[in-house]
Amino acid sequence: MLIQLPSGLVELLIPQAVHMPPPSSIELARLLDVQPGESVLDLGCGSGLLSIAAAKLGARQVIATDVDPSALAAARHNARINGLESRIELRSGSWFDAVGEEERFDVIVATPPQTPGPTPCGPRYGGWDGADNLVSIVAAAPAHLSPVRGRLWLLAISLANPARLRQELARHFADVRLIHETIREFTSDEYESRQPGLMDHLLALRAVQQADFADQEEGGYVFRNLFLRAARPWTK
Repeated sequence: MLIQLPSGLVELLIPQAVHMPPPSSIELARLLDVQPGESVLDLGCGSGLLSIAAAKLGARQVIATDVDPSALAAARHNARINGLESRIELRSGSWFDAVGEEERFDVIVATPPQTPGPTPCGPRYGGWDGADNLVSIVAAAPAHLSPVRGRLWLLAISLANPARLRQELARHFADVRLIHETIREFTSDEYESRQPGLMDHLLALRAVQQADFADQEEGGYVFRNLFLRAARPWTK
């Protein structure tokens, strides 16, 4: 897979066991504001696209974490073929478990699983309303960010209780901005194929304003990909 970023071309080799970067992750890679010399933490790195994007922007150090050994192996290989192996360190662990309590970063980036689900049902899901992983990352991020220039970049989908996420972001950051958004079309069949009853669950969440998506005139639905940047973390 070849991806053109503002900082240059990225080559990715993605084995069958590793999730292919969706268009939304590629868009996030193009939006990152990493500055030369900064340190970056990529939570759930997958194939390594965002880590490579950060390094190509001039990050002096990128820590990339994941719980999947296949993803870590792919990210390590991709860092090497893009000539960035010396600046990207791969660590095994869930979210912040892979970093020390005293480690601080200028930028943290995360695209966690966030599909709402009525029952625990696999790595794509983010709890009942989809926002559990997002709010956990938001709450823990300030302790691992530089208090002066630290930024958290999140890719969130509007299916995953955006009101709850906004509230949590405001609780932990003084400057929260929606930098960009794109739309993603989907159908009932797509979500029912993941888990029977999932579309009914999404509709029920929308009825109580815990999910945001729209009907399309020609059938199907559309949700929004939200590219969020949170800065000036509140520190205790």
